[in-house]
Amino acid sequence: MRIRLFITSLVLLFCQVQLYAGAGYCSASKGAKSVAKTTIADPGEDNYDIKYLKFDLNLTDTSVYVSGNVTTKAQVTASAMGAYVFELDTTLVVDSAFVNGAMLPVTVTAGFVRSISIPTPLTSGSLFTVQIFYHGLPPGGGGGFFNGITHAVSAGGTHMVYTVSDPYVAKNWWPCKQSIQDKIDSVDMFISVPAQVTDGSNGVLLGIDSTTTPGYWKYHWQTHYLIDYYLISVAVSHYQQYKSYLHFTGSTDSMLIQNFFTDTATFNPAYKANFDSLGLFIDYFSSLYGRYPFWKEKYGVCYTTLPGGMEHQTMTTIGVPNTYIIAHELCHQWFGDNVTYRDWTDVWLSEGFATFSEQLFLDHFWGAAAAKAHRQSLLSNILSAPCGMVHVNDTTNSDSLFNQRTVYSKAQGVVRMLQYLAPSDSVFFSVLKTYQQSYALGHASTADLKAIAEAAYGVPLDTFFNQWIYGRGYPVYNMSWNQAGATVYVKLIQTRSCPSYTNHFSTPLELQLHSATGDTFIKVYNSADTQIYEFNWAQSMTNVYLNPDVWTILKLNNPVLHDTHLSVGMLNMRDIKVYPNPTQGNWQIEKLEEGIALALYDISGKIVWKGKTSSGVTLIPGNKLPTGEYYLKSVDILDGAQITLTHW
Repeated sequence: MRIRLFITSLVLLFCQVQLYAGAGYCSASKGAKSVAKTTIADPGEDNYDIKYLKFDLNLTDTSVYVSGNVTTKAQVTASAMGAYVFELDTTLVVDSAFVNGAMLPVTVTAGFVRSISIPTPLTSGSLFTVQIFYHGLPPGGGGGFFNGITHAVSAGGTHMVYTVSDPYVAKNWWPCKQSIQDKIDSVDMFISVPAQVTDGSNGVLLGIDSTTTPGYWKYHWQTHYLIDYYLISVAVSHYQQYKSYLHFTGSTDSMLIQNFFTDTATFNPAYKANFDSLGLFIDYFSSLYGRYPFWKEKYGVCYTTLPGGMEHQTMTTIGVPNTYIIAHELCHQWFGDNVTYRDWTDVWLSEGFATFSEQLFLDHFWGAAAAKAHRQSLLSNILSAPCGMVHVNDTTNSDSLFNQRTVYSKAQGVVRMLQYLAPSDSVFFSVLKTYQQSYALGHASTADLKAIAEAAYGVPLDTFFNQWIYGRGYPVYNMSWNQAGATVYVKLIQTRSCPSYTNHFSTPLELQLHSATGDTFIKVYNSADTQIYEFNWAQSMTNVYLNPDVWTILKLNNPVLHDTHLSVGMLNMRDIKVYPNPTQGNWQIEKLEEGIALALYDISGKIVWKGKTSSGVTLIPGNKLPTGEYYLKSVDILDGAQITLTHW
C-alpha cells in the first residue's frame, strides 16, 4: 500500500514528510508503550477456518449504501463450537442469518462483534455454512484509506465507489473474520450495479448478467488463489476496460492484464501509457522474484480517487499514475499477497520489500541516477526518525502500522543492506525466490526470512536483524582521512542517533576514494566505535566519500576532515608484544603509548575484558579465565588485526 500524504504546514513543522507513503505522520517517541492487536476481535473467531466466500451484493457508483448477503463456508477447528462469531459494523443492519439452512438470531456481543448461538454445537472438523443478509450505510464513506468503503467523484465528474479494507475495516462493508492467519481458499463475487456501470474485483470475470434484472448488471468474479480478508475488493464506476496479454520471457505462457479507467475522454494519455507498461513490469519482477504468483488469473488496476494505491490481490486499487508507485503495488503481489506476514508486527515484510522494489524498477527502466536519487530521498526520510524502529510494537492503529519513515523507508533500507551483505546479488535474489517458493500463498515471519538468508549466506545474521529490525535508530559517523605516499588512512568514529536504545551498529560500509585521475570503491566492515583503515592507493587522493551509493542507513556529520596527523605514531597489532603467552595467569604489555583502547574476546566473540594502556606495564587479567584461546583487539590501532592469546 502506498499513501500520498496531504499535510498542513503546521504538521510539516513537526515532521519532515514527503508525498510518499505510510499513514504515520510522526514516528512514536522513544519509550512508547508496546501494544499488539490480537489477530481477531474475539477469540470465538478462531474456532473456525474459512474455506469459501460468496458475495451477492447490490451497489451503486453514487453511494456507499450496501445490501445483499455473504455466504461463508468454514470448518470447525475447536473441539466444539457453540456459536458463530463474526465482525460487522453496527451501522449495518442484519436482516437475517442462517447456519446450515436454519434461521437463527444474531446478537451484538461487544462493539462490532456479533454472534449466532448454535443450538447443537458443531464438532471439530465439521463443515458448515453461514449466510448473512444485511443492509445499511457504512461509516466513513469519503475517506479512501482506513474507512472500508468510499464514494468519490473524480475531477472529470465521474462517480465511483470502491473498497479498501486494510488493515481492520473489512467489517465496515461485509460480515467478516479479520484474521490474516486465515486465508480463504476461494471467493465468488457477485456485484449488481446499475446498467452501464462496471465492477472490478479479484480473480477472473466469469460473466455479466444484463438480462435477469432490468436496469441492472450483475458481475461475477471468481478467484481460486488463497486470499486474505483485507485483499478482497470491489470498485464500481463508469469504467472503460483495457485488456492486453503478457508473454513471459523464455516461455510460451501468457497472462491477462485487465485495467479499468475512468474519464476516458479526459484521462491523461500519459497516465494510460504508464499502466500500459504493466506487462514489462511484471515480466521484469518475475525474473527477480519468481513468476508472478497469480498469473493463471490476471493482474490489473482499477483507477480511483484513492490518494495512493492498495494492492488488492490480482486487482490493485490506485489513484496515482506514478510508475514507481505502480511498481510498488505490483510487487505487493509477491510481498504481502502471495507471502503474507505472519502477524501485523512484521508488516515490514510487505511494505519494506515493495518500497525496495521501487529503486529496482527505477534502475532498470529509468537508469542508475534515478534509482540513486530515490534512495537518497528515502534515506532523508529515515533520518527524520532518529529513534525509529522497523518492527511494529503498536499494531492497534493504522498510523503506527503504516509509518512511512520506518515501515516503508527504513525497512527498504534494511532490505538493501541485506543485499549488500550477500556474497553476490545472485545469492541475494535466490533468497527472495526461495522465500516466495517456501511460503507461497501462506505466511512468513522475520525469523523465516532470516533462516533462508543465513542458509544462503553461510553466516549467522542475528546481529543484523537485531540491530536493524528490532533495534532503534541508525549509526552517525565522523570521518577523517590522510595519505602518506601510497598509503591511505581513513578513520571512522561512530555514535548513534538513539543512544539510549542502541549499542554499536556492526555493519558493512562503502568508501569512495577520490582523486583527479579516478576513483576506487572499497567495502569495509565497521565493528568498533573508533576504527582506522589502511589502504594501498598510489593515486593522489583529494577526498573520501562515505556511502556514495546509499547501501547503508547512516548519517554522516560534515565536514569530512583531512587530518595530516592521522598516520603519525600509529601502530600495527603485529608490533605489540604480549607475554607470557601462553600463560596460566595474567598477560602484560610494555612500551605502548598510554590510553590505547584494548578489548579481550573469547572464541564466541564475547568481550571478557576492556581497558586502556597505561604509561608503564599494562596488565591483562587472565588468572580467572577458563582455559582456552582469546583474541586481543584495539579500535585505536591501525590494521584492525588481532593477537591470539592462550590461557592454560
